[in-house]
Amino acid sequence: VSMKEILCDARKNRYGVISLLGGNLEMVIGHIMAAEEQKAPLILTFTQEVTPKVPLELGMPMLVNAAKRAKVPVATILDHGDSLETVMKAIHLGASAVMFDGSTLPYEENIQQTREIVRVAHALGVSVEAELGSITGSATGSGGFNAPVLRPDNSDLKAASTDPEQAAEFVERTGVDALAISFGNVHGTYQGEPNLDLDLVGDIYSQVDIPLVMHGASGLAFSQYPAIVASGISKVCYYTAAGIRAANDIHRM
Repeated sequence: VSMKEILCDARKNRYGVISLLGGNLEMVIGHIMAAEEQKAPLILTFTQEVTPKVPLELGMPMLVNAAKRAKVPVATILDHGDSLETVMKAIHLGASAVMFDGSTLPYEENIQQTREIVRVAHALGVSVEAELGSITGSATGSGGFNAPVLRPDNSDLKAASTDPEQAAEFVERTGVDALAISFGNVHGTYQGEPNLDLDLVGDIYSQVDIPLVMHGASGLAFSQYPAIVASGISKVCYYTAAGIRAANDIHRM
């Protein structure tokens, strides 16, 4: 299923779609069962950083085959791809979407590399997500995929935020289908209270015509998600809290 179609409908009708990590088969089945129960679309994510012992060649086909069996629309995406080579591998393995993360590159280089990936992916019918602004932290930490990391102090996040005018230019010059933005959100678990700039999200939403993506949605109160979606976010990436909860349950067995 096309991620672009799922997210464009979400943007048009102002609802959010959750993106969940497919770390193993049990998690994937659970994610799909929950989506089917809610009659909601779903995006299944493969992130090499989070599951370093699961090769892309094994992980992505697992997601793709599970998505085909689902009774609701399910897209599959490579998360935080760092090169054209990795992105192409995911596409050949059946991913319906890829994310290229060039956020640490100089702005013009991010545009250049993202535009090339968009050109190749679109020719193959694959959606592309990119990132602009610095979403710091990690979903892993040194202890492996179950180990949380502390997020930077919120006072450091302002400088990393996505600029609305730059976002508009980036979208126009690259042709991406979705854009991950930085507005106080970071990967991992919070150090202190989260300080999300939802006014900034609204400003970016008004400047671009594609769905916006939030990475780093763990650790928030459930009451915060409606406001996040209402501000203009269409895709919500959620993993760390679920991974910690699953690991704790296993340890108790």
